Amino acid sequence: MSHRPVILLVDDDVTLLQAIAQILGAESFEVVLADQPNLATQFLNNLNVDLAIVDIFMPERDGVELIRDIKARRPDLPIIAMSGGWRSINPDTVLEMARALGAEAGLIKPFDRAALLATVHKALRDRTPSG
Repeated sequence: MSHRPVILLVDDDVTLLQAIAQILGAESFEVVLADQPNLATQFLNNLNVDLAIVDIFMPERDGVELIRDIKARRPDLPIIAMSGGWRSINPDTVLEMARALGAEAGLIKPFDRAALLATVHKALRDRTPSG
């Protein structure tokens, strides 16, 4: 099977996007970067995305809304939410909320390469029917 899974990364922190893209690209994933939720929506409409990794706190529109929209359009698309928290909000609480809206997994920032890859591989494996 030669299909390289396409992963959509959504975060307003371009430096973090590039760092995650480098890790995933080295693992033979095709990575699409969106530094704004509206751009992410355009990519979802025009590309065959296999997984979305979405930051929860972004200035224009929060990731919770984006996750809700993604699940309305593509209920089968696995989503990994990521958050470092915000002000006094605990990141665990944020990720629980994201999972309640349909995210399959959550990553607390900062996370390391191993945690990222394990979470991505699990989300893709759980999505893909065996056989």
